[in-house]
Amino acid sequence: MNLKEKIITVNKVGEIPRLHEIKSIPRGLKLKIIFEGNTKSKREEIGRKWKIELPKYSIGIHTNGIEINILKLITDKEIEAHQDFFEAAAMEYGVLSKKLIQQFIEKFKVQPHEGFPLKTLNPYGKKDYEQVGEMGEWRYYFHGFHCGFTNKKTGQHIEVPLTYGEEFGELDPYFFSGFIQSTPKFQPLPVQIYDDYWDGKRILEVMLNLGKFEEINSNIKGRKGIIVANREKKQIRIFDTGIKEVIDDVKPKMKKPNFWERLKLKQNWKCLNLFLIFQQKYNI
Repeated sequence: MNLKEKIITVNKVGEIPRLHEIKSIPRGLKLKIIFEGNTKSKREEIGRKWKIELPKYSIGIHTNGIEINILKLITDKEIEAHQDFFEAAAMEYGVLSKKLIQQFIEKFKVQPHEGFPLKTLNPYGKKDYEQVGEMGEWRYYFHGFHCGFTNKKTGQHIEVPLTYGEEFGELDPYFFSGFIQSTPKFQPLPVQIYDDYWDGKRILEVMLNLGKFEEINSNIKGRKGIIVANREKKQIRIFDTGIKEVIDDVKPKMKKPNFWERLKLKQNWKCLNLFLIFQQKYNI
């Protein structure tokens, strides 16, 4: 959904909007505050303060810039009023994820994953499928701990998690928002999503508090995810060694790579490990 934008340039501290003025901005309007003059040195300090005082707003502080972007996030009231919609969307997410990953396993004759899908559902060291490819009317792309599927005709996009056992409906804020907005049957949306990640995060948090969603363990010890509560529940096996299970499983199957393949693999695993660190740091 496209945002409207209001730009305010401030040259003096007294011109900086007060909290009640910021809280009055409607949903769908991004407030861009340009810090000029003697306010430049105050910008980051003020931004950090607003992050604390405005927890239900997205406060974007451009470290090397002169602006702060503020966006009112989806409200508790909006989520509560549309909880049935979000629950139904999450249920459909789980059903489609399971359907697509089962089709993929059958098409490419993927070996059993022993309760940890990422062990065998990854393109590293495999001969039968590439990292990016096609499966009927869908394009697929393995990255990090997910496999993304995009429908070539409708544009519907879904990211299937590979580190929650057979619970393929685990929800990431950004990916869940993207699924909702790319699914034709959900259009027009009953409530707008303006920021895929931060609105998505609020949706998951409120739905969790309402009891419509619940937490589940990951195959990777110490990590948890969020999933719709109304589903056929699966037991998840937790691996103490986590991602090492995947690396150890892949290495014996790989032929000796040449220089360029070794470089590519090194970068892929580096990205995978950095992705894990990022998820753990920001709890996503």
